[in-house]
Amino acid sequence: MKAKSRAKSWLSLIVAVSFAVPALLSIFGVISIRAVLTDSMAPKINVGDLVVSANWQTPIPGEVAIYHQRDVSGSIQQDVVHRVITISEQGEYQFKGDNNQSMDALAVPKSDIVGTIFLKIPAIGSLINTAGIFSLLLLIGGLYLLMYGIRSIRKSQSGSE
Repeated sequence: MKAKSRAKSWLSLIVAVSFAVPALLSIFGVISIRAVLTDSMAPKINVGDLVVSANWQTPIPGEVAIYHQRDVSGSIQQDVVHRVITISEQGEYQFKGDNNQSMDALAVPKSDIVGTIFLKIPAIGSLINTAGIFSLLLLIGGLYLLMYGIRSIRKSQSGSE
């Protein structure tokens, strides 16, 4: 029984660390985690995929990166995941989605580059919205209650014998 308990403890620790480490790295700006919302990078990166960028890396032509897209007033409109096509002598980046016919309209200054993509997790990004998080919490809560109920029934059955 001790081995089973020890295995559960290790599993709990591994699960906790696998969620905590990326969260902390993201909070401190070492990585960025984004859900892909359009098919502009299909078929390599699809709607609902989760991408993770290394924010300390400056992308080179051919690499996929995240950048801040700004509106005409200079405010950040959204973050975009596209491939670097060229870098001008002035250090401005030109991007293009793999599934797009033409390059993005505006050049992107280096200061608007978030980071270079190093990891893609298929379909997980579709869970990162209010309904997805609520559903996940309900699932986790339901499983906990189910396990609690099973444990309670077993205890009551072993106590009545």
